[in-house]
Amino acid sequence: MIEELMNRYWDVAMETGPDLEGFVKRAAAGEFGPVSRADITAFLREVEAITIANIETKASEGGMFASMKDQVIQETRAQINELIEKYGGT
Repeated sequence: MIEELMNRYWDVAMETGPDLEGFVKRAAAGEFGPVSRADITAFLREVEAITIANIETKASEGGMFASMKDQVIQETRAQINELIEKYGGT
C-alpha cells in the first residue's frame, strides 16, 4: 500500500504541485481506495525519510543549504508528526 500511495502522491504532485497534507487528507477520506491509518503513517514516514535524505544530500554540497540543514530537518519532522497525529495511527 505504501508504494501505491507514493506513486499516487508523485502523480498528484506532478499535476497540481506538492501538497502533502492535501494528499493525505484525500487518502484518509478514501479517495484513492481503502487506506488504513497505519498505511498513512507508513506512507508519511517514507516521505519523511526521502525528504531528509534529500536535505542531507543538498546540505553536503555546502553553501547556505549546509547551514540550514538542521532547521529544515526539524521542520520536516514536525510537519510529518503533525500529519500523523491528524490522519495516521497504528
